[in-house]
Amino acid sequence: MRPIVCRTLRREYRLHPPSDEVALLLRFVEATPDLPAPPLEIADIPVRCRDGFVVATLPSGEVVEGTPNHLLGAMHRIILADLVEGEPGAPFLHGATVMIAGRRILLVGHKGSGKSTLSLHLVFAGYDVEGDEHLIIRDSEVVARPRTLRVKEGSLRLVPDLPDEVWKAPSIHNWDGSMIRSISPSAGGRPWVIRPGKLDAMIFLVANHGGRSAARPIPGKNAFGRLMGEVMLPRTGVATAAGRLRRVAMEVPAYQLLLGDLTTAEWHLGSIAAELT
Repeated sequence: MRPIVCRTLRREYRLHPPSDEVALLLRFVEATPDLPAPPLEIADIPVRCRDGFVVATLPSGEVVEGTPNHLLGAMHRIILADLVEGEPGAPFLHGATVMIAGRRILLVGHKGSGKSTLSLHLVFAGYDVEGDEHLIIRDSEVVARPRTLRVKEGSLRLVPDLPDEVWKAPSIHNWDGSMIRSISPSAGGRPWVIRPGKLDAMIFLVANHGGRSAARPIPGKNAFGRLMGEVMLPRTGVATAAGRLRRVAMEVPAYQLLLGDLTTAEWHLGSIAAELT
């Protein structure tokens, strides 16, 4: 049975499930983008069944025992800790990044703003979505956190003509019983590639459900205040990290997008990317 692979920017975690049934549940955490060199460190995690539960031995030697969902939670913690440890002093912005006409655009929005739904639309419109969770702000470049799109099943109905594979993507049940699917940016037929580089524009999403999409530029001071509401700062060196974030806010063009219909939103993003060339 092939392992379930989950890559960070430093390591490739390989979960070795004991059965197809367990693999189906654990595949929710799978993330296999093409990442830049150097080669990733391999970390194998054997998983076995015992008394109706799964037991996994983590790279640290810690043993996790419980349901597959319990192991998924442990993997999410390990992956985030790995990223934070590998990017000391860096702020992590909550947002999705997409390449449009060679320009890297960050989509920032509160929960329920439609960020993941728009990202899914862009995947199947032929754009390269790098990630849908965090953008890491390094000193002279940015890089997306390797993670799949996590889309509520109700939101899938807002994106027309999705292929069957999306509806069969790995899933978990949310606390309220709703289903969340894990969808790779490669689902649209393009390779999932993550590369560090320049951030060209920031788009702050404001939900306008059922309405039209409309965009306008916003000043850097406004952008900085909004970014501070969507950032995970390091435990130490907070002032330096906040200064790095402010520099991004003041130097990178920022816009607000009232997010209604997805087709018009895509048109606005294309227009903004064209203005940057």
